[in-house]
This record gives sequence, C-alpha cells and structure tokens, in this order.
Amino acid sequence: MGTQTGQERVFAALQIKGEAAPTLAAWSRQAQERYSFRRWTYADDLHITLQFFGDVDVDRLPQLSAALQQAAAVVPPFQLQLGGAGVFGNPSAPRVLWIEPQGETDSLHHLQAEVQQMCIPLGFTPEQRPYHPHLTVARKYNGSAPFAELTPEDYPSPDSWLVDEMVLYRTCLGQQPMYEIAGTFPLSGR
Repeated sequence: MGTQTGQERVFAALQIKGEAAPTLAAWSRQAQERYSFRRWTYADDLHITLQFFGDVDVDRLPQLSAALQQAAAVVPPFQLQLGGAGVFGNPSAPRVLWIEPQGETDSLHHLQAEVQQMCIPLGFTPEQRPYHPHLTVARKYNGSAPFAELTPEDYPSPDSWLVDEMVLYRTCLGQQPMYEIAGTFPLSGR
C-alpha cells in the first residue's frame, strides 16, 4: 500500500477484459506445462503497458493522474483481441514470452502517443525505441533444450475486449497480484 510519503513505482496500462481475460489465463496455464520459464505473470497482472514511469514521488501522482486523464479524453473506446505469441531476446533462450494485441491497434498507438505527449511536461521522458505493444506472459526461459518456435497452433483463441479505460498501476513487490490500480481514466474521444 502506498503512503503519503516516499515513492511508488507506477505505469500506465490497459487491462485485459471480457472473455479475453479467462482465455489468456487458461492459455498461460497450458503454456506453463509446455515451456520452462523462470517466472510466469500472475493472471490478474496481465496487461499492455503504455508507459512506465518508474519510482515517482507520491505528491506528484495527482499531476500524473491529471495528464493521464487528458490523454484518455482524446481517444474513443476501441476493440482489441488476443493475437499471436512471440519472444524477445535470443530465440533459443528468450528473455520474454509475449502475446501481441490485434484489432484496432492504430487507436492503441494513438493512446500511447497521447500518454507520452501529456507526460513530457511533467519530466517523464519517452522511451527511445519504437513502441511494441505486448502482454508479457513469462520471463527468463530456463529449459534444457532450445526454445521451440511458436506456431499459430500455439496461439490463444483471438477473443476480443472493449478498451474503454486506461489505468495507472502501482507495483507492490512480493504480492499477488503484484499490480494495484492507483487510478482509472475512461476513454471518451471528446
């Protein structure tokens, strides 16, 4: 739990909702039986990061929330769906196993760009690499054999959900779920 002093590690993200949430959780449980990764993301923690802010002074969170509210107000609600699986890092021993969101990804990129723009005046620098939206399912492959390339048969069912809000998550290390909602910002597209 956050206190009124100190810092909280926070990031803006999209939750996985509707039928996509249990579908993804079930897919992850099946994948855990087939692939050996050191850490699997707890089902309630699965999300799409828009921007990571790091450790932020608690007294700056109202400013950050106001900026996120402004960003959310620019983008109308949109549909996403679960897409294919992929990896980051060495293909035979990947650092990350992820699922790619599909659907109205132009709106997703628009929202992410708005979040970045609204937060620059607050001193939050955008990442230099291009935005690659994904849901991190597992980290640090530790199987004895090289990781086998994923094929479409390995992907989750393409269930969709309506993205009608963005959240600010705070990280609570050592807890499950590890991410706690610190703020919710409805998309309105005004």
